[in-house]
Amino acid sequence: NGNAFDYADVGLQVLWTNDITTLVKGSYHGQDLGNEFSIEQAWLNYGYDIDKDNMLSVRVGRQHVPLGRQNQEHSHNWTMAVEHLVMRASVGDGWRDDGLDVLWQHENGWYAGLGAYQGDSFPSSRAAGIGAVSSRLGWQQDNHYLEVSIAHFKVDGRITDQQTSLSHTHTQASCVQASANVVCFDGKSQVAVLAGQWAWPQYKTIINGEAWFKYEQGNLFSTTALVDYQGMVTGGWLTADYQWTRQLHSYLRWETLQGRHQLVGANAALLAAEAGIADSSDRPYRTGLGLVWTGDKGVRLSAEAHRENINRHVNDLFLLRYQVALWDLITLL
Repeated sequence: NGNAFDYADVGLQVLWTNDITTLVKGSYHGQDLGNEFSIEQAWLNYGYDIDKDNMLSVRVGRQHVPLGRQNQEHSHNWTMAVEHLVMRASVGDGWRDDGLDVLWQHENGWYAGLGAYQGDSFPSSRAAGIGAVSSRLGWQQDNHYLEVSIAHFKVDGRITDQQTSLSHTHTQASCVQASANVVCFDGKSQVAVLAGQWAWPQYKTIINGEAWFKYEQGNLFSTTALVDYQGMVTGGWLTADYQWTRQLHSYLRWETLQGRHQLVGANAALLAAEAGIADSSDRPYRTGLGLVWTGDKGVRLSAEAHRENINRHVNDLFLLRYQVALWDLITLL
C-alpha cells in the first residue's frame, strides 16, 4: 500500500580458520515496522571432518532455525516476499532463536541435525531455560533435496494475537495472567515440515514446496473463561521456477491453509470469538506470479501479484521491490 523504505541489512562474516566461521548481522526496519535496528544473527560455527565421508558441525548463537527450507533464509532474501499463509500461521514472520544446533553430513548427501533453543518467539513465548527443541533428516544432491523437520515448543503462556503483526520483533512476551481484551494459550506446540525440490535443467525448470503441520494442546483462557484447547493448522505451497535467461526468472506459486480448533468448557464459544478462531471452517488459498531480474552489479528488481481468498474475502496484493547488494556494487565499480 504505497511505497516506503523497507529495510537495510549490514553484516560481517569471518572465516577464522578452515573450521571456524562467525557471522554478525543486523537489520534496520523502516516506519512500517517501528523504525528499529535489531541483531538478526550472531553465531559461531565449528566444522569437524570425522573422516573423508562424514562431517560434524556445531552452530551456537542467534540463528535461523532449520525448520523447513524457507525458514532457514531471512525473509529479506526470499524470492517472493509475500509470506506463505501456513508459515505465517505457524511461526509468525520466521523462527529465529538463540541456541545450539548440531549437524551431521555425509558425502552422499544425507544429513541429520538436532537443536535446542531458548524458544522466546512465536509459537512459543519468552521464558527461562530451554523452550524449544528441533530435529531434521534430509538428503540433497545438486538442486534436488528432500527434508523432514520437527520442532517441539514449551508454551508458558502466549498471547494468541501475534506481536509480529504490530512490529518487527521475533520475541513473544508471555501472559501467565489474563487481562482485558487478551486471550492466552498455555500448553505445548509441535510443528512438522516436509520440504522438497526437484530440478529439470534441460527444461530450465525447478519445482519446490513445503507441507506444514502444527498441533497445539493446552489451556486457552481470558478474563471470560478457561477452556481445554486443541488446535491444528495444516497447509503448504508449491512454486514453479522457470529461467528465461541467466538473469531473468519467473515464478508461479500456489498455497493453501486450513485451521481446526476444539474448545471444551464453559463459555467456549465466547472465548473462540475473542481469540478470533470462531469462523475458521473455510480453507484460505492464494495464487501468485512473480518476475525477478538480477543484475551483475548487485541490483535486483522483482514484481509480484497475488490473489488470496480468506473467509470468502478476495484480496489482491501487488509488490514491486528494488534491492541492491551494496558490497557487490562497490567491489564491481
